[in-house]
Amino acid sequence: MTFSGISTQLSRDVEQIEHSLRQWFPSQAFVKAAKIQHYPILPEEQALVANAVSSRQHEFATGRWLSRQGLQSFGLPDQPIKMGRLRNPLWPESVTGTISHDGELCAVVLMQKHQHCEAGIGIDLVSLPQRVGRMDELAPMFLANTDELSAMAAFNLAVDPALLLFSVKESVVKAMSFQLDDFIDMRAIEIYHADKLRFRISGNAVSTDIVAATTGNYLITAIKVR
Repeated sequence: MTFSGISTQLSRDVEQIEHSLRQWFPSQAFVKAAKIQHYPILPEEQALVANAVSSRQHEFATGRWLSRQGLQSFGLPDQPIKMGRLRNPLWPESVTGTISHDGELCAVVLMQKHQHCEAGIGIDLVSLPQRVGRMDELAPMFLANTDELSAMAAFNLAVDPALLLFSVKESVVKAMSFQLDDFIDMRAIEIYHADKLRFRISGNAVSTDIVAATTGNYLITAIKVR
């Protein structure tokens, strides 16, 4: 165990997740990962999960606690991060951000809009030991076509293509939440390879960067929409 009570492997996962995210996002972005725990959050935030089970409350608290650190690092006042109708975080007007959690970890990325051209960003964190081998029966719920699975080879990662594809689409949904009015059928999102990995929604191509990496126990995917 490390001095903080987090296992050595979990500490490595945190470091590697943050390293990958810092490689993918600009240096001015706020990037942070942490073990999921019951961190202090504001009353307005706590009210959003008051009726949730304790594990969900801890996930939510970790994401909000990390995100408010990011807002403060940008010089913004401490403020509640509320929830949109799609259950997405509602950021201050000057900020775009994304939160993901799975297994024992949570990660966040925040960016100031005036410094970057990205319209939206999304990340997805996947605990591999918990998810591997569980995607085959779910694939019909998110697969647009079988070519999408072949496109996952572009990442050159030793991960189930269906799991990788699902994670990428989760990142897409988060990155596009700024313009979605309702929940979207993942089969309407098509990931394809044309000189690099790209995606379109209901046939409309979106300018984007799609990246993915693995740590010891986690898969991390990220999307930047331009």
